[in-house]
Amino acid sequence: MPYTTRKLKAGDYSELDALVLLPATDGVHSWIPAAAVKDPKSSITRDENLTWEEFNKVALWMISSMKIHDWPEDRVDMHVQFWSALQTHCWCHALDQLKQ
Repeated sequence: MPYTTRKLKAGDYSELDALVLLPATDGVHSWIPAAAVKDPKSSITRDENLTWEEFNKVALWMISSMKIHDWPEDRVDMHVQFWSALQTHCWCHALDQLKQ
């Protein structure tokens, strides 16, 4: 079992900005070190530079991964509430780019 998958399954913290989530041939997604799959011609968007649309997509993948790895329901719910609060915050929808 890959390192990050073990960390996620255990509910432990794992630095995710150096990892990418890739689908395997069996349809199961796995966290892979970005350096192992990085195309030298492409760039990886750091977490703080994600658009709201990208953030929303990643949040759904993360929640799905938590459920697949049997995280306690209260921890999953906590993340859902946190990400929902971010997504509905007034700055998320502000016309002023400096507030986003």
